[in-house]
Amino acid sequence: MLRILLSVKNGFPSLDGLLKEHAVETANGNDTLADRVAAGDFDLLIAEGDAALVSSIKGADPRVEVILLGSHGGDEVEAVRCGASAYFTAPFDLARLNEAVKGIAAVFETRSETARLEEELISKYTFAGIVGRNPKMLDLFSLIRRIAPYFRTVTIMGETGTGKELVARALHTLGTQSKQPFVVCNCGGFVETLIESELFGHKKGSFTGAVRDRVGLFQAAGTGTLFLDEIGELPLSFQPHLLRALQNGEYRPVGSTELLYARCRIVAATSKNLAEEVKKGRFREDLYYRLTPLAITIPPLRERKDDLLLLSRFFLGRANTTIGKNVLGISRATQETLMGHEWPGNVRELENVITQAVILSGESFVKPDHLPAYLAQQPQGKKISASQQLEDMIKAHLEAVLAECNGNRTHAAKKLGVSRRSLLRRIEKYSLHDRPEKT
Repeated sequence: MLRILLSVKNGFPSLDGLLKEHAVETANGNDTLADRVAAGDFDLLIAEGDAALVSSIKGADPRVEVILLGSHGGDEVEAVRCGASAYFTAPFDLARLNEAVKGIAAVFETRSETARLEEELISKYTFAGIVGRNPKMLDLFSLIRRIAPYFRTVTIMGETGTGKELVARALHTLGTQSKQPFVVCNCGGFVETLIESELFGHKKGSFTGAVRDRVGLFQAAGTGTLFLDEIGELPLSFQPHLLRALQNGEYRPVGSTELLYARCRIVAATSKNLAEEVKKGRFREDLYYRLTPLAITIPPLRERKDDLLLLSRFFLGRANTTIGKNVLGISRATQETLMGHEWPGNVRELENVITQAVILSGESFVKPDHLPAYLAQQPQGKKISASQQLEDMIKAHLEAVLAECNGNRTHAAKKLGVSRRSLLRRIEKYSLHDRPEKT
């Protein structure tokens, strides 16, 4: 069912029978239509007018489709260029108008059910806030589940932007001390003389500027988790102190003779190759082995391109919520462009690109010209088909749900949040007839 705003003059043939399946509101006068559209929640406007009206409506809400009832001599080409879905002139052919409304309704139904299926896929393949369906990511999720309740020290390795803090938080959340603090320390964010105070704390007067006692992050973490981000940036001179804290579980605040005991679990993370840093003399070998009794490696985005469309849809939803917009999706051409990029900044770069695109988009869908210029300039030969990948993902999801429901179409449609008719259309499209329906 469409939400339709209707604006026609007296004497226009009645459309009650044609639009009886839809929710219709009427408006008087084109001068207030843009305001009505902006204030309402409409899918379709049917109105008498010209290309200027179409432009004003699209400016008010680009998601609204427009069927224009124009005059002879009106510029149909210009109206369509401005975004009109159809243009009719008197005498109005109600049968053709009916077909145009049905076509728009079918588009909205398909768009809605596709969005629901995409949300289903995101929900299915989200683990502790991390989205992934690539086999490497599924293995990663399995590893996190196995070690989270038991580890004392673990190191996460991965390129910048792969989501190391998300993995650290998953380890904390799924652990036995999830209600205790999760404390973050960026080891590359402090000058060499302050890192010891940051982690271990200090006593008043222990150095210039120490005007009061300060609790260090080891103590602040309590029995929770201390996340040492960018551990590869840790000054070499401080590494023996950290080694002692990890090895013996004890440390002294700066300027104190009192021994304190570390009770927290340690998650370290690095974008550097620590083994190479050891060879180059920039990282202690004994500390390296103390940090890596367990190691987790996160694959870069270029090695999990089959996750890219799911991640893009996930970040689109997040950006809509954060910014307060309602961009419906990402166009096929945009998906192809995203798939062709190598993503050196990984998932963080993708999130930034999608967020920027949502901000710039004044339309229903993110289009290629909403993307940063450097993406549009990438070599065309690197592009990978995105449309088929999305279709394959939806088909696989439908097969899985049908299997869970023992082939019962009614139960499967309910589980998917779509109508039975929509499901049957998808079954026909993907040739899923080999699974007989059971009642």
